[in-house]
Amino acid sequence: MNWRRIGWFTGGILLLIGTFAVGVQFGEQRVRAQDEWTDGKLLSTAIDSVRANALDSLPSDELIRRAVAGMLRELHDPYAALLRPDGYQRYRGSLKGEGQGFGLTLRRQAGVVSVAHVVPGSPAALAGTHAGDRLISVNDVPIAEGWGRTAADTGTAPFEIARVVVWRAPRGDTLRLALKRGTWHTPAVTDASMLTDSVAYVRIGSITTRSSEELERAVDSLRERGAQSLVLDLRGNGGGLFEEGVKAAGLFLPRGVLIASLDARRGARPDPYTNRHSRWPTMPLTVLVDAGTASAAEVIAAALRDHDRALLVGTPTYGKGLVQRVVTLTPELSLRLTTARWLTPRGEGLVRRQGTGRDARGGLLPDVMLDDAARRDLFSVPRDWSPDAISGVSAAADSAANLALRDGWSTTPISLLELRLRNRVALALPRSIRGESARSTWVTVGTRLATVRMLEVGGAHTALLRYSVRDDAALRAGLEVVAPGSDLVHVMPSRLPPETAMRRASSH
Repeated sequence: MNWRRIGWFTGGILLLIGTFAVGVQFGEQRVRAQDEWTDGKLLSTAIDSVRANALDSLPSDELIRRAVAGMLRELHDPYAALLRPDGYQRYRGSLKGEGQGFGLTLRRQAGVVSVAHVVPGSPAALAGTHAGDRLISVNDVPIAEGWGRTAADTGTAPFEIARVVVWRAPRGDTLRLALKRGTWHTPAVTDASMLTDSVAYVRIGSITTRSSEELERAVDSLRERGAQSLVLDLRGNGGGLFEEGVKAAGLFLPRGVLIASLDARRGARPDPYTNRHSRWPTMPLTVLVDAGTASAAEVIAAALRDHDRALLVGTPTYGKGLVQRVVTLTPELSLRLTTARWLTPRGEGLVRRQGTGRDARGGLLPDVMLDDAARRDLFSVPRDWSPDAISGVSAAADSAANLALRDGWSTTPISLLELRLRNRVALALPRSIRGESARSTWVTVGTRLATVRMLEVGGAHTALLRYSVRDDAALRAGLEVVAPGSDLVHVMPSRLPPETAMRRASSH
């Protein structure tokens, strides 16, 4: 008998048995570890240990909240957030197009505070506030003393009712208005006017619930007024609801074409969104974009570009090719998570823009690239002017505009109005402005301020939009794409490159 062979055989058997036993034990430990992670035992044990042993512990609910917040940070999702009820309501309200507060935007220049914009349907609008009204006091506090002070500064709660005293041109009436803080629907379409007799202009400020319906109604109304082409302004539009962006783009595309796709999980096929509702699939249009054009607004721009329905004019867009969803955890907490990427009709995903101007990378690159596509504030003055200079030219412009308003000057034609106001501004300037160049600059700026003041107070919204073309490079270029022979375009020389003109001809 070969005892050596028997020994080796027996040793092998024992080794196999030992290996199996170790494997079983390791497997059981691994399963137990997985169960601990899966069942949340590790998390609950860690929280209990911190609460029981940490020198400076926190209540259990706060520890749990911070643990979840830490988990979200580890996802490296810039849009992920843990929302409390007030945060959830604000987020939900922004997607529904709900505005809160009084509903007016103020402008301060040379110590004068005036109403720049009143949201239709807001408490300010219902109280009778007008654009151009000058604020004298709010809740008996002179505006010069209260400007810039918040509730935190004064140690008081935000007031629910604002009793304001305003001065209104042209008659110089002093009015007392009561504005009650509230909630209202903020229109997604913030501007809809006729740039020329045949070119419409529509600006969409956000992509919220029913914004596609608002856009459809706006364009329908402008078509009834003779609009044959459209400049669609998406500058500064941070987006909103993906589905509404798809619907808005579909209005200008043929039925059945691919608008965008959602890529939710790796390995799964993207979910296509095709057009179901077409209205103007051949209407010439151009789209204005800038660095603030993001998310669902980029869905619109990309779809119209990829299907050769519109040229994009402006600067590269933001580059937000992600979609978020809110998941309710408890009655008090919700999670906002990125759950999908959206793809353009060409199957491309958007990359976050880096850099500015022509050196920017990412987002959507415009067909007509401009150095600066920002919307202009017609009340702006040169940045290097001193406070005294701003005050002087503003006073001269006010004087000229108020006299013209009292005398009932016509705002058309705009060229004649400017000429008449220029003469009055020149007479109202301080005598200390003696240099010919300086005086010419003051007169030019003052004339613009006086003209805008007259149009704003007179409610001449369409005239104000047309007047803004000369100072808005993107709007001027967009108009030139769809109406190259327009008189408004000829206010400033063309800057469209030859290849743009060729593509414009092939597209339209």
